[in-house]
Amino acid sequence: MALATFAPARPAGFAPHDLPQIEATAASYVRQSSAKADKTEASPMVQREANEAETVRREARFFRHFEDIGVSGWNPDAYREGFEAMLTAARNRLFNMLVVYDVSRFSRREVADAIPIVTELHRLGITIVSVMDGVFAPRDTMALIYLIMRLDAGHQESQKKSKKVRAVKVAQRSQRSWLGGQAPYGFESEKYLSPDSKYPLYRLVHVVKEAMNLRRIWATIKKYMHVPIRPRKFHPGSLSGICTDMNKRGVPTKGQNIGKERTRSQWSVRTLKGILMNPVIAGMSAEPIYRVKEDGTQTKTVVGYRIHRDEDGRPVMICEPIIPPAEWYELQDWLSGRGQGEGLARGESLLSGLRDVEKEPVSVCECNRPLKGLNSGPKPVYKCTRASQAVPVDGEHESGNSAMQSHVDDFVARKVFALIQDATRSDPAAETVLAVRAATTVFSQAKEDPKTAAERHELKAERDDAQRAINELYDALDAGLYEGPVGRERFLKRKTNIEGRLERAKTRLESLSAPETVELPLSAWLHNDGDSTDPLGEGSWWASVGLDERRKFIAMFVRRVTIKRATKVHAGRVKGGYKIDNRVAVEFVRPVKAEAQSAEAFELSA
Repeated sequence: MALATFAPARPAGFAPHDLPQIEATAASYVRQSSAKADKTEASPMVQREANEAETVRREARFFRHFEDIGVSGWNPDAYREGFEAMLTAARNRLFNMLVVYDVSRFSRREVADAIPIVTELHRLGITIVSVMDGVFAPRDTMALIYLIMRLDAGHQESQKKSKKVRAVKVAQRSQRSWLGGQAPYGFESEKYLSPDSKYPLYRLVHVVKEAMNLRRIWATIKKYMHVPIRPRKFHPGSLSGICTDMNKRGVPTKGQNIGKERTRSQWSVRTLKGILMNPVIAGMSAEPIYRVKEDGTQTKTVVGYRIHRDEDGRPVMICEPIIPPAEWYELQDWLSGRGQGEGLARGESLLSGLRDVEKEPVSVCECNRPLKGLNSGPKPVYKCTRASQAVPVDGEHESGNSAMQSHVDDFVARKVFALIQDATRSDPAAETVLAVRAATTVFSQAKEDPKTAAERHELKAERDDAQRAINELYDALDAGLYEGPVGRERFLKRKTNIEGRLERAKTRLESLSAPETVELPLSAWLHNDGDSTDPLGEGSWWASVGLDERRKFIAMFVRRVTIKRATKVHAGRVKGGYKIDNRVAVEFVRPVKAEAQSAEAFELSA
């Protein structure tokens, strides 16, 4: 069939005969706010088929589809990648006919926002064809007016619909109905009617097999979270290791269970991390926080969740938890360490990825960023995790900062053994007594009665959650959400309630009986089976244990190891070795009450 031409036309019903003919190249634009796999009206499949059929009916050459699936045409902040690509192609004169299913697919924004785009397309000589509404040709004033009227009608329709939906959601939310769309992994939404609501309500109930799998995943993470990753070795407790295992065992994803589009989906680290980050698995109601680009455009990438809280600052519970809230917070601490230089230890390094009792990185650069271990070369090093392209702020080191692992490990270990040696004397330094007391507490809690340990864990989680609620409350105050006399009154009421929670948790935690004190085996750690008195030499306890035991030992005594950048290229080199003591500062652990009395950490000289 020879390539046909089309004539600029008017709204539906107008026969464009005897007008100047031009060659037609058609592009299709498809949009839907939420993707649907079925053939319901305005689904992407229906739009594509209708737009292609319209192109054939008008005997035009088909160029391509431009699509935005799951993107709102009403939200002015939504970035429509397909729409922007279509405009770029139009400006490059790659087509002269734009086919849409109906004008609402084109835009549901206010007319004032849509007019500049429409006029630009017409100025470029592009005819807009709507399958449902007709043809809107360039340089046709009546067609342009009609198109603007249709766009305005679409916007008004969206506004009315939005108001109705918001009103229903407000009523449903007051009844604690699930409003999060598709139920997350581990759950399914169940519709029910309540005498207190004229609208249908939805609640989340466990999908038994999925809930069991989530508990199994968390149990696996807990079992292996302190086991270092070995280079090129499978780690059963890492996110990638868990995904590999589930894919191998054929554990179905949510998509495999419910959707035709995702029946071949596989477990990935990104998917698993997103599931574990969601507070709903701990029974808590929350809303997602999306990543925002530098230009202010909101993306669809979830970077976190904002937990809904009551007047006392407690999380609003929306369903039965799969993982208890206290344990979910522990899981979040672990997940937050999946970044560079954090989380599971990489390679054979003593300090990289190591965390203290408060879950903070032990090894840090002078710029306060965590250090990572580079183990691939002949001389493994600890290196600052600041990105190479990052611009240093005032006071930060200009170039990179690294130190050989062998020098740092030896220095840190000898600092700890010097502390232990001092503790065995009749008159140890006051700083030594505090550090050993704190280490004894950590050592004893590891052997504590499980019931008491669980209660202590719950109280710590309650204390930390109350502190988070206080921080969120002040963030809301800074954002202006409590302006005016009424807002100020509400702020003070919530602040009093949350501070009461915080104080009660702290008081109960302090009153909880201390774990039975277990004496530290100081002499055993210092003992050497050979003739040497070197605590690190052959025949020593240190030489007889593996990396895992050494890491636990260091974490028991050391709170922070800070590495400063070398001032000169060859600084520190001495005859027969390397002097690193002027670059490395070791801070030892302290009891909680001692921390409260003095914010200054102390050091012990070797």
